[in-house]
Amino acid sequence: MNWRDDNYRILLMCGEVDVGAVYPPIGGKARVWRWRVWVTESGHPAAGSERSEKRAREQVEGRFRAFLGAARLSQEGGAA
Repeated sequence: MNWRDDNYRILLMCGEVDVGAVYPPIGGKARVWRWRVWVTESGHPAAGSERSEKRAREQVEGRFRAFLGAARLSQEGGAA
């Protein structure tokens, strides 16, 4: 898993697949980082917000790891 700066968001990538993203606060009064993950254990996208970039990234990574565990896949791209 690698994070990549993508102008208005920071993408979590697994190989060439966009897994999720965190979005920085917009505007002067905004204080929350929004996050969204598309590859989840349930098969449905999930989204939310956190007070820090670190916590937003942890939400995306945690949900993707849950997907990998449910699918019995290796984070390193090993055999399924």
